Amino acid sequence: MRKNRREFNNQTQQMKNKNIFLILILFSICSLAFSQELPKDSLYGNVKKVKEKVLFLTKTENPKLFYDDADYGHSGFMGPESTIKRFYDTWYSTNFCYYLNYERHFNTKRKIIKDIWYGKNNDFMESYRYLYDEKDRLISKIDSLKYSVDIENHYFKEYGEYVDESILYENLRLNLFSHDYKKYKNGKIIIQKNFDNEGTLYEYVNNYNDNGKLSYVTFKNPNSWKKSGENSWGYGVQDSIGVTYKSLINEYDKNNKLIKTQKFDLYSDENYKNPVKTSESIFKYDGNNLMTQINSSRGYQPLTYVHYKYDKKGNLTEKYCCDEDISKAKIIEKYFYKNDKIVTLNYSEESFNSQKNDNYNISYSYKFDNNKNWVEITKTVNGVDLFKWVREIEYY
Repeated sequence: MRKNRREFNNQTQQMKNKNIFLILILFSICSLAFSQELPKDSLYGNVKKVKEKVLFLTKTENPKLFYDDADYGHSGFMGPESTIKRFYDTWYSTNFCYYLNYERHFNTKRKIIKDIWYGKNNDFMESYRYLYDEKDRLISKIDSLKYSVDIENHYFKEYGEYVDESILYENLRLNLFSHDYKKYKNGKIIIQKNFDNEGTLYEYVNNYNDNGKLSYVTFKNPNSWKKSGENSWGYGVQDSIGVTYKSLINEYDKNNKLIKTQKFDLYSDENYKNPVKTSESIFKYDGNNLMTQINSSRGYQPLTYVHYKYDKKGNLTEKYCCDEDISKAKIIEKYFYKNDKIVTLNYSEESFNSQKNDNYNISYSYKFDNNKNWVEITKTVNGVDLFKWVREIEYY
């Protein structure tokens, strides 16, 4: 699907540092998998504006792989939602945290109308403006950097149970243009087409089961493999046919819970012929609670297991990664709650050097305003206050 300039740069950098990625893959699986089991952040009242920022109370700051990494770490600023999600996930599931510094403006319907993002010295990084139609659908997004502007406009056409959405992206300074198209049926995307800057079409067809769950995705890939020499192959647009295959397959149980998801990709085939399975996840439940997630990935041989435990309210209380045997877990998270807020995390992680677990006792202390919204959270690690997450809230 379409990638903006930041996502493309991030992916390029990640490919250059593939070895580092492989070292960290276990941590990524365990710390980010099913983070939705943690309590969602709340914001009560008729909020007009929120300013959030992380303060580093010691010399310990957000993790960086290299000394010259930017303020938001090695992967950089990834856009508003991805950056916020990464921060929230690691804040409550590790002994460290990433950086955050932005202000967000809402209209009276709690729709985001403006985001402004800053660096550690409160220097301007990027801003976003959002416009909506009378049905509260996004019709325009303006992404402004210091020297460049991305414009994204949405156009809708309705006919019966169907809706067509065309999305046009342009950056005049960089001479970039792309076009996305989505067809909806009863609110679900059934077709998505992505035209890149060179006009190449990538088409996805979503197929749903009788219960409205996504069953599989058919991908019309314009790229294919072609032999370019005696011992070399080229991957790209070779003709107007391309290759069509299922890029995603989901399986559900009788209660319509997802029990298996598989992803397929043509580029990963070392034989340069057919799409191959690149990843698979299996989910096991006890009632409504996910108990075990088993992940496999092409090019990474060991299966990884993530085990979950819950309290009577359904709150996540324990998480173990990455062995089938819980007693051999490399990462352990144990949560304790008060008034539905996480107040303590006992975190254990295997050291790459010693192969022994390092243990951290992490506590969270909160301050609230008159609307019961938190305005300050201090994260204390092994008795030392390391990070403070603060926010200013303005109401209508």
